Amino acid sequence: MNTPGTKKPLVVVGDTDGLIAILYEGDLHHQKAVETVSKLLARDAQVIFPLTTITETITTLIRKLNQPDLAARVVERITNGLLAVENTDTDMLDEALKVFDPKGSKKKTIFDAMVVATAKKLDTSVIFSMDDWYCKLGFTLAVKL
Repeated sequence: MNTPGTKKPLVVVGDTDGLIAILYEGDLHHQKAVETVSKLLARDAQVIFPLTTITETITTLIRKLNQPDLAARVVERITNGLLAVENTDTDMLDEALKVFDPKGSKKKTIFDAMVVATAKKLDTSVIFSMDDWYCKLGFTLAVKL
């Protein structure tokens, strides 16, 4: 609960593409992601990653990008409490299924829908991602703050 006169901290929900862009120097959006993180830190923003984003990130780093060392860094940061992780549950899955279209774009996954559900749960409109799809749903990308 905030005391009168204090501002609520900026809460940002992280997506897999944002997390990978921070970690992987070979990512097309790496520099933009690093700059965005600096801006978020200056604002004392809380960046929170859904549990599903973490599992998708680790899998993508290992299977698609062949970066097991970066996957190990993610595990280490979680273990050391350096990455905030939000648990997911069936209520959030129900919320995600409202925006997920299994017959839609292959790029709009159930993982992305879980990011939306997490943002709604945490009552934030800011998502750390490079995907404009979130803007179409009324969210603001952290890179545009």
